Amino acid sequence: MNILIEQEIALHQHEIRQNKAEITRLLHVEFQEVGESGTSYDFQSINAMMEEEQASNGYIYSQDFECINLESSVQMLLYKSASVNELGIKSHFAKRVSIWVLNDEQWQLKYHQGTPCDSF
Repeated sequence: MNILIEQEIALHQHEIRQNKAEITRLLHVEFQEVGESGTSYDFQSINAMMEEEQASNGYIYSQDFECINLESSVQMLLYKSASVNELGIKSHFAKRVSIWVLNDEQWQLKYHQGTPCDSF
């Protein structure tokens, strides 16, 4: 579970999101996402979106990680997240689910969904 949490948190980091080699390593080519906004993304569209992102002084806070074994090579990671701005104010609270698949010896994110939730 620790490697999946580390990789999930890495995907929250601007410098990782701007690094094509890291994105290719972490995201499965069949990646799909339903964002907190309800917008759907695939591997190409999420890459295009991340390329346009600007660096900020804020960060993503996450907590309450739980890993559910779907198969030995498929894990579902559940957690809560919030955006924290440069003043420490939290917003965009969401429950998140990520499905990670073992591709050779590398875990890759194949599906992600964010659902708005109450603040925590």
